[in-house]
Amino acid sequence: MEHQIHYTGAMDVRCQFCGALRFQREQLNCCRNGKVSLPLLQEYPENFRLLFDADGAECSNFRQNIRNYNFAFAFASFGANITHPPGRGLYCFRLQGQTYHYASNLHADDPEERRYGQLYILETNEAIQTRVND
Repeated sequence: MEHQIHYTGAMDVRCQFCGALRFQREQLNCCRNGKVSLPLLQEYPENFRLLFDADGAECSNFRQNIRNYNFAFAFASFGANITHPPGRGLYCFRLQGQTYHYASNLHADDPEERRYGQLYILETNEAIQTRVND
């Protein structure tokens, strides 16, 4: 099956009320014409910013495994056919086909196989140890 590339143009149309960027043909009403106002996002803590921006084995490992780190603390797992865009920059991924969300029961049948939300009902030290060993 051959895939066609669809280019929507640059995301360069700025909302006159909130300053959000959108595509020219996008009909999104981002802030309901200025009626909704959200606080600005805070800067990342320095140690997180370095993981995203710096070079080095530890930073590269973090970027390559960021989804796994996220899943370790998530209530569900996400599955899809993921294709990585070429080059380097902000982390993003492309999906192709169907997506899946896997959620587990509240309690695991086997305590050694706890996943996702099951870790949040454990004592803090036990949950951390389970995540570290996984």
